[in-house]
Amino acid sequence: MKFTRFLLYVPFIVTLSNQSQADYLQGCNDPKYLDYISQRFAYLESRNRRLLNDTWQDYQLSLSNNSNPYQVLNNVSRHIKYSAQFEPIDTVELKIESAFEYANKMSTEQQIAGDVYDGFSSENHYVDIARAWIAYREGNLELAFNALQDSIKDIDSALLSAFGPDFDLVRQLYNDGHVKPVVSYIKKTASFWTGKRPDALRGAWLRMINAGCKIQFDTIDTIKAEQLGISTINVQKALGLD
Repeated sequence: MKFTRFLLYVPFIVTLSNQSQADYLQGCNDPKYLDYISQRFAYLESRNRRLLNDTWQDYQLSLSNNSNPYQVLNNVSRHIKYSAQFEPIDTVELKIESAFEYANKMSTEQQIAGDVYDGFSSENHYVDIARAWIAYREGNLELAFNALQDSIKDIDSALLSAFGPDFDLVRQLYNDGHVKPVVSYIKKTASFWTGKRPDALRGAWLRMINAGCKIQFDTIDTIKAEQLGISTINVQKALGLD
């Protein structure tokens, strides 16, 4: 059940560098690069554990301050995607249920006001990501992959269109060897996350996947692709649209 809704790709070529020698001489298998990735993964997990606490505090604060109902719903939805990574599954499911209960209590006028912000697309995205995490932690790969794809279906969100969808689970899936659902997710983001930066990132990720590189799925990957010698990215070909 989704929250109630009242609610290009432009092909081009990104040239990262004409340098003749990569910084990592052994490419994706260079021990220096693998050590860098290991450190980044540790940092990103630490960051998300901090955000688990920070987003919970934001949610509690918005409740105590009698904030705009949509803001409260947004805060608890953001928290859920971190909760799903680390907290007991029963706890996560209760938090998801509370988000739906809060959404159902919102009056029609409040829901219409919420549509001015984001049409509930971000909230739906976070909940679907949380469900995907739960399924993955429980070992239900098919359900996890389907929930991941559902999380970017029919996106109508200024926030997600500007900054992109969640990639924490994608990072975990790819690191665990699940390449196909990751590639599908990356390609589908082109329907709503558009522009030079998203195109460059998608191109870098797909070329790095093709080269067998470990990826952190962050902005800096375009730089790392250059340093690994993956210097010219044909985004149209990488997305399979040529």
